[in-house]
Amino acid sequence: MNLIPTREEIKEVAEQIRPSIEKVAVKKGWVLNENKDVTDSTIEGIARNKLVYGKRFCPCRIPTGDAEADKIYLCPCRDAPADIEAFGHCHCYLYFKK
Repeated sequence: MNLIPTREEIKEVAEQIRPSIEKVAVKKGWVLNENKDVTDSTIEGIARNKLVYGKRFCPCRIPTGDAEADKIYLCPCRDAPADIEAFGHCHCYLYFKK
């Protein structure tokens, strides 16, 4: 775990995880936010969490440190499907209803 990842490290990991984020959207019948800046920023937040915490936690949630309890914060987080159904998007505006 790296507590202060560099911008370059974050961008590198973001590009590595982007395809799987896109796959999740397709599999669930969702789409990614059309605003590229928001999408890029959110994926970079997930990448940062991967570097800091070792897991791809949603950037809108703060892990507690309890591995079992924090599973609900893995992106897409536990609340994403209900939020997308109710509001048309997940809490961090990454995934949207088609």
